[in-house]
Amino acid sequence: MPSPMPASIAEPLRHPVEAVIAAIETDVIRGRILPRTRLIEDHLMEDYGAKRHVVRAALAELERLGVVIKPRHRGAEIRRFDADQLEQLYATRAVLHRAAVAMMRLPPDPNALAALELALLAHEQASAKGDLIAIHRSNMAFHRQLYGLCENQYLAESIRLHDWLSFPVRAYGVADPHALRQACEEHARMVEAVRQADSASLDMLSVEHMGKARRIYEAKFLLPLEGSRAPTTVGNP
Repeated sequence: MPSPMPASIAEPLRHPVEAVIAAIETDVIRGRILPRTRLIEDHLMEDYGAKRHVVRAALAELERLGVVIKPRHRGAEIRRFDADQLEQLYATRAVLHRAAVAMMRLPPDPNALAALELALLAHEQASAKGDLIAIHRSNMAFHRQLYGLCENQYLAESIRLHDWLSFPVRAYGVADPHALRQACEEHARMVEAVRQADSASLDMLSVEHMGKARRIYEAKFLLPLEGSRAPTTVGNP
């Protein structure tokens, strides 16, 4: 059963739809909502203290981002990738990342580098505090700053959308202390490669950086149980 909405998420100034999205993200990261978990509106309304139209809007946005799918006769659920889908997704992400690195003019101008360094610091601070939703969001912000250096808005937007699409996989790297520490170290190495105009190292890191969370996901959902389903629901049956 999902956790109550964290106090840091349920702020009065936050739009209620954003608050529900953030609460679902947090419960995915914590492993309280698993892949193929059914997201039942009545349960979400109770668990997150939200109105039906708010829950529906949150699910619609997560469906648009590819995090939630609606298989026939099952309703909304968190996406689960099989081995082939995971391979195709990560092959596509690798192509996008490497294309962005190839387009970057390094080193960037001082303002762009300063913005990247601030994004690095924000992720490090969120990681030190253990704020899961802040870790996830600041990680995505770091990626936006980094791959935005390609100065191709369409490529950068494709990377952002694939970041969201892969969230059900990447979530397992947020709550894992070793994976999070490795991510922070790799972010720092990426920034240093940008400073030094080391495109070769940045190209390598842009692909390697995706590996840890993927391996955690494979160990949890593919290696021991490939082909099986573990249907669950959010809330009491």
